Amino acid sequence: MEDTRETIRNIKKELRLFMNGVTSAQQRKLGMNYNIIFGVDIPHLKEIAAKFPVDADLAKGLWKENIRESKLLAIFLLPEESYQEVAEAWIGECRYRENADHLAHRVLCRLPDATAKALKWAHSSEELYRYCGFTTLAHLFRGGQGLTAEQEQEFFAIVSGIFKNDSTHSAQAMKALIFYCDEDTDKTDRFNAFHGEEVV
Repeated sequence: MEDTRETIRNIKKELRLFMNGVTSAQQRKLGMNYNIIFGVDIPHLKEIAAKFPVDADLAKGLWKENIRESKLLAIFLLPEESYQEVAEAWIGECRYRENADHLAHRVLCRLPDATAKALKWAHSSEELYRYCGFTTLAHLFRGGQGLTAEQEQEFFAIVSGIFKNDSTHSAQAMKALIFYCDEDTDKTDRFNAFHGEEVV
């Protein structure tokens, strides 16, 4: 545990080297309300992550910090064998879409049952669960993941409902739908028939 705390202190020293006050101020204006925002960009965060071990205790310790960059580094440094353990909890603790984007890309789409979980999250009434669900589905579809007939009906029902009732998530739903259909006219026709009007 002491080693983990020492590593986190060393990470914070690295973050201070790349501090950007202008970026930090801009991120606060966008509504990020962390205790600390160093304003470090993603390429530099990846450089910092490469200097430290991929370790579950370290990742969990960083996630607990109310610091923008610590949350992101936690995602970068989480080992694959811990994905299943933390996935649901970390979605629930996400406060901003920046975290959700990286969590979906690096962790959620690599879960053993990612498709089923993503459909469940996309159907949630919680904003960031729903966002993570559609973002994860988009990553999966872009990578060639398909759906069973039953899953397709569930996906179509969720997306159709979003288009009719929830403009907040329509962009994420459309992105996932486009990646799923991927210029496949049969899939496109099936969705349009399900929805009752031509959308894609």
